[in-house]
Amino acid sequence: MKVGLMFSGQGSQHANMGLDFFKLEKNKEKIELANKIFGYDTIEALKNLNDELNKTSYTQELMTLMMVLIYDYIKEKGIKVSGALGFSLGEYSALYASGIYSFSDILHIIKDRANFMEQAVLINKGKMVAILNTDPNLIKEVVSLINNDKDIVSIANYNSRKQIVISGNESGINKALEKFKELDVKRMVSLNVSGGFHSELMDFASQKLSYRLDKYQINQPLFDVYLNTTSKVLKINRLKEELALQVKSPVMFYQTIENMIEDGFTKFIEIGPGVVLKNLVAKNYDVEVYNIEKLEDIENIGGLLNE
Repeated sequence: MKVGLMFSGQGSQHANMGLDFFKLEKNKEKIELANKIFGYDTIEALKNLNDELNKTSYTQELMTLMMVLIYDYIKEKGIKVSGALGFSLGEYSALYASGIYSFSDILHIIKDRANFMEQAVLINKGKMVAILNTDPNLIKEVVSLINNDKDIVSIANYNSRKQIVISGNESGINKALEKFKELDVKRMVSLNVSGGFHSELMDFASQKLSYRLDKYQINQPLFDVYLNTTSKVLKINRLKEELALQVKSPVMFYQTIENMIEDGFTKFIEIGPGVVLKNLVAKNYDVEVYNIEKLEDIENIGGLLNE
């Protein structure tokens, strides 16, 4: 039996997510450190009273903190993990879980990443649209024909073979949608996001992150981490380059899941708010899938723990 962890991506956030883990007495020092690094009261921000969770900086920071607290909890319970992946933002929690980055460093890195991405959005406005029930190769062909210096459009997320997200500026997205209509594509859904993530519009963030990552110590991983950019196991000497590429490259989610299944993974646990990744995997593959968002969810994975 090989157990793989899946850390959620931005978009699944909601008020009071993971609150019971934040309030555990054993996490008091970690919460205090996070408050100091982020510069605000994280438990108060979780209430979303001032719409914090619609701001990239708050969302990325709070989700990452939530996911690493959950991982630390199940690690103490004795779960045996053979590998992990994270969807975009979630990849950083996977890197923490594998021991590559320390708790303090991963919070500093996420703070920088969120800040750089917010700046990139101000420089280049963008949009994202999900294309459903359409051959991924056809989508790839359409966007490659349209994409240029003026009309920017590319595949952002390979969620499943029937759900692909494209990203780009307004002219690029609009031209792509016109072409898909000509090809009789029926379902195209605009996403409620602030920018064209995982496209060349994020080049500013990519460059800034590349320089900033030089500050942080990299440790050898305790287990395999499968990357968004390659769908394959991380080669540690490529970590900085892959993380810099990640913000402007496609998230190869379904390819990663298929590679992990081929490598013998039979059980997956989504860690984070919501069940987006759990549902994508359960719907398309014959494996066991769980999720952990609340303390009570731990009961569902009891057989995977070694208490």
